[in-house]
Amino acid sequence: MTLKNIIIFLGVTLLLFVDPFSSAFAPKCIFKYLTGYDCPACGIQRALHTAMNGDIATALRYNYFLIISIPYFGAVAITSFWKANLIVKMGYYVQHPKVVRAILVLIIIWWIVRNIPYIKDCFDML
Repeated sequence: MTLKNIIIFLGVTLLLFVDPFSSAFAPKCIFKYLTGYDCPACGIQRALHTAMNGDIATALRYNYFLIISIPYFGAVAITSFWKANLIVKMGYYVQHPKVVRAILVLIIIWWIVRNIPYIKDCFDML
């Protein structure tokens, strides 16, 4: 097992057992601390923690975009690290510059939409 794999395993294990919402050791969002607004990634630690513990509905409330985009980011990881012929062909489509740009545009839209007061209140009610 390589050092990188050990670090990833320890990080995932830590995220599984330690609740980032109540832990003093979990990193906090600097953007939110400085501006009071949510960044596109706000809630990722809590969402992953609750999803890994089986509570998908709560995970979705912490960060809607993350939970919806997990399949895409999983496909990027697979096509980046696994070099089988079919996977390499799939990687052409998954990591195509137009797809990457579209994902970046969706992230920016998510960043804006999640900070609009009325819409933010609607997300909180779900």
